[in-house]
Amino acid sequence: MDPSFYQLAAAAGYGEARMAILANNLANAATGGFKADQVTFSEALDAATGAPVIGATPYVDPAAGPVKQTGNPFDLAIDGDGYFVVESADGRQFTRDGAFRLSEDGTLVTRDGDPVQGSGGAIAIDPQAASASVDGAGRVWVDGAQVAQLEIVTFPSESPPAKAGGNLFTGTGDTAVEDPKVIPGALEGSNVSVIAEMTRMIEIARGYEAYQKLVQTLDATAGQTNEVGTV
Repeated sequence: MDPSFYQLAAAAGYGEARMAILANNLANAATGGFKADQVTFSEALDAATGAPVIGATPYVDPAAGPVKQTGNPFDLAIDGDGYFVVESADGRQFTRDGAFRLSEDGTLVTRDGDPVQGSGGAIAIDPQAASASVDGAGRVWVDGAQVAQLEIVTFPSESPPAKAGGNLFTGTGDTAVEDPKVIPGALEGSNVSVIAEMTRMIEIARGYEAYQKLVQTLDATAGQTNEVGTV
């Protein structure tokens, strides 16, 4: 088979993989704290056929999303690097989504009810307290007394956390952020740029059209060659 067909198939596979990622990013453009997925591609030649083989390496874009004030004292955004720590059903995990609330027993939890972790474990706040708040350093105050310190961690650049579903991450090698900066009464939005992702989708769609035309041209050329060969 003409190696050009392999090259076009590889390019089409590249576009298909990118399209799936872009679609997922767009679906989460309004998800608080969501980090866009991206992918890098590398090409190698198959030793047997000489055809190109595309290798895809996914990664998470760590850029911060826009911060929006909500006025809710338990809505928290991290200013800069770091992740909140939660205790989920799958163990210790991490998130940038700071839409927290108090459970019925006064535990600070995520949207899904996972306990938010402080330096001493789960954070308990008396539901009957006259006042409760979190300050810019991540300290939790109840009726004028500090009762906890939010656990905010970071990861080495060579081993970033991986997505675990439900807007949570898993990872190892985390260390505490020494001087955490928290924005109380605010939430970080998704870092997905709808305009940028739509533009990329249009580019991929145009690429598909070009690949299709090239395949048709190659197919027609091959047909003509076969006809000449049988005369």
